[in-house]
Amino acid sequence: MYVVFAEELTDEQDVSNNTVQNLEQAFARIACRCGYDYHFEPEESGWKLVLTDVERPDCSPEPVVTTYIKPRDAKHDLMAQAVDGRLKGHIAISYDDFMKSRLRSA
Repeated sequence: MYVVFAEELTDEQDVSNNTVQNLEQAFARIACRCGYDYHFEPEESGWKLVLTDVERPDCSPEPVVTTYIKPRDAKHDLMAQAVDGRLKGHIAISYDDFMKSRLRSA
């Protein structure tokens, strides 16, 4: 499970409302929140994730790239990179890591 920080979390209810089952759902939520359409493209030395701003295509971010060759591995790596904050600052972290950090700061 992942906690998606695509908006401000203010209480426990926000955490449950922003928790998704897997990385793919976390990535899709962030891409949607940013207003991006996306697709994966194979390249000679790996894959790339092409993101397009649906309202202003000329403002689309640079593609995210990976050197993984196998489609499944490449897509996982590209989505993991995309939820690290590079898409308008939105992130997703594993639920377990989130809860550990909350316990440490309490």
